[in-house]
Amino acid sequence: MNNSKIFVFVIAVLLVVAVLIELSVPKRFNWKTSFDHESEQPFGCKLFDSLAVKSMKNGYSVRRTTYYQLLKDSVNTPLSVIDIHDNYYEKPDLEIKSMLDFVARGNKVLIATHNFSDDLLDSLHLVMDEKFFYSYSFGHGLISSRETLLWDEDSMYDGKYYNVYSGIDGAAFKLGKDTMLSSYINDDMYPDTIYDYDDEEESAKQLGYTDVVIRETSEEWETMAWKSVENEIMPIVMKRKWGRGEIVVCSTPLMLTNYGIMDGENVGYVYRLLNSISDNPVIRLVDTEPEESHVSQSPMRFFLANPPLRWATYMALTTLLLFMFFTARRRQRAIPVIKKAENNQLEFTKLIGTLYYQEGVHGDLVRKKYMFFAEQLRREMQVDIDNDAEDTENFNTIARHTGMEVADVTARIKTIRNACRGNLPMTEEEMMMYVDYMNEMLYGI
Repeated sequence: MNNSKIFVFVIAVLLVVAVLIELSVPKRFNWKTSFDHESEQPFGCKLFDSLAVKSMKNGYSVRRTTYYQLLKDSVNTPLSVIDIHDNYYEKPDLEIKSMLDFVARGNKVLIATHNFSDDLLDSLHLVMDEKFFYSYSFGHGLISSRETLLWDEDSMYDGKYYNVYSGIDGAAFKLGKDTMLSSYINDDMYPDTIYDYDDEEESAKQLGYTDVVIRETSEEWETMAWKSVENEIMPIVMKRKWGRGEIVVCSTPLMLTNYGIMDGENVGYVYRLLNSISDNPVIRLVDTEPEESHVSQSPMRFFLANPPLRWATYMALTTLLLFMFFTARRRQRAIPVIKKAENNQLEFTKLIGTLYYQEGVHGDLVRKKYMFFAEQLRREMQVDIDNDAEDTENFNTIARHTGMEVADVTARIKTIRNACRGNLPMTEEEMMMYVDYMNEMLYGI
């Protein structure tokens, strides 16, 4: 096995080991409360919403809107609204008024939260025992104790107990009167700290409290579910008529999440709660956050927000990917085209002849031609015309090959040979005559 195969084998083994390790690691969850429609985390609502869509016989949807808009768009068909919040439910005065008007027209509202704002408690004539939920403690296993919830027997269900982790059960409501005190007595007490006090308002003020609020839960509230708080039974789900509609308040919002649906022993609590509003089409409200919070922070948001630029970006990325794909292949080096060698002897000969002619060196040109002529005869007929001793035999051979008379061949070769050996100057006519003599013998071969 060569080195490249060993390298590939090692990489493959490491990839398999990495996948096995990733699969064996326990899945980590984010225990932050979000109630997000798309979240699959424990305290998201993707599973909760999908199950509600299938189980709500009159329909179920999730909308990002307000009570003011619902009131404005309301029609004759009654609606039910689920409004889930985490630690603090606070609405502007206009929104609270719109919600109450919306219910008074014959609609239903289920509000689930750990804590209501003072304005909403005053509007609903309700008292609540505050309790905040810290997802950090739950997600890190710091909460192990359980609490018992009791759903009262009614016309549809028998009474039933549910055991949930402490913290999931949320806060509770209070029946009767409750005195809320804010104090500035000394530096040991923080401003706006809330205390429970049973005396009358005047007695509380005599003790030095500067702000005393007495709140009372209306007798119109009907308790549906309870929990035990320090050996005291306190409501966690209540309902009351409001105009032609109905308001249901719940202090266990975390049960209306993916976690609550997946808790097989306590999912019945969720069904009972949803059944109280299921006789109408149900809408779950999602917080309407400021527009800026929904704007992507990506540097590409401007391009993606405009259709022409968005498609231009997609085409550019597609082109880049195609370019990378095709150029990643091994490319063969271009084979150079080699031109066939040209025969320039004729051009060279014409150039040399023109040069000799222009310079008037006729004798030298005839001598060059004679050398070529003698070499041609030596190669074609094996005769050496420069060997005077063999002239008779050579001339006879040339005459046989060219078909010329022996006397004519003899006269011509001797005349040319004597002119070339003497280095005598020649006229143009003599040059032409000697060249013609040699050409006629060469053409006859």
